[in-house]
Amino acid sequence: MESKPELQPPPGVFALMFHQLLVGTAVSFLNFGIHAVMTGLIILCTQRTASWTDHLHVFVRVSALLMVTMAVLTLAHCAEVGVWALFYDYADVTAKTGVNAFEFAFENYTALGYGDAVPLREKRLYGPLTSLNGLMLIGWSVAIIFEVMRMAEVQVTRKEGHAHRKRRET
Repeated sequence: MESKPELQPPPGVFALMFHQLLVGTAVSFLNFGIHAVMTGLIILCTQRTASWTDHLHVFVRVSALLMVTMAVLTLAHCAEVGVWALFYDYADVTAKTGVNAFEFAFENYTALGYGDAVPLREKRLYGPLTSLNGLMLIGWSVAIIFEVMRMAEVQVTRKEGHAHRKRRET
């Protein structure tokens, strides 16, 4: 009877994976901090934009609010990709891939992954961690966009209700 070889991971694999998870989580938390600050900036900017556009047509008002929101979110995501790229350079994640760190970080952050570049075997967990971080932050951004649109709708409804009450009074 033939015995099947046991599939044992090489020594140190679990320590290596744990290290990648720990470091990747730290980079993710740095990006969460960036996104939190940018969320605060969006709140301040949209409040100011809302007060400046209160007298304008709803189309112009919503367009202005969304343009401010999208501009800040784009800056936030590019900064977060930049953080991953800096980490990739520091940890030599893209060594021997033929791809620069920013491009590789962007591919992973957006979960695009062309598949043309693969990091060294001992650094492969950083890609999925970058993707998880990017997907969570993109989801957070979608929530912000919906909240800005809801805020604009509340303002429009408030103005329409005020105009309707004014007509009934006259």
